[in-house]
Amino acid sequence: MPNMTPTEIRISVRTLQAQGRSLREISRLLRLSRNTVRRILRKPDTAVAPSGVAPPTAILEDAFARAGGNVARVQQLLAHERDLEVPYSTLTRWIREAGLRHPPRRAGEYHFAPVRRCSTTLRHTA
Repeated sequence: MPNMTPTEIRISVRTLQAQGRSLREISRLLRLSRNTVRRILRKPDTAVAPSGVAPPTAILEDAFARAGGNVARVQQLLAHERDLEVPYSTLTRWIREAGLRHPPRRAGEYHFAPVRRCSTTLRHTA
């Protein structure tokens, strides 16, 4: 059996269940444990965002502002309020493309302003 993505696995499990297949049959056909099949069927079917289609910028901006710039929290807000599961890497790309955050700096990219040395010395005047 070719490798399937998690989305394809969930779709396959739900399709086989709709066809009237038993839990044991589904687990054998897809080579999954019965507990995995149970977990998939127990979880409500939520929309999974395709990686190429970003939600409107206004939605991202609102969630980003409410999350205080925390992308993991943005991910939670979208999942909870919009039933939209987005991989973290895709979400960070969308946020950068919306201009809400810049890519992280890498080692060696830090530039410091030169230190100015004052040539005058303090003198005590009596």
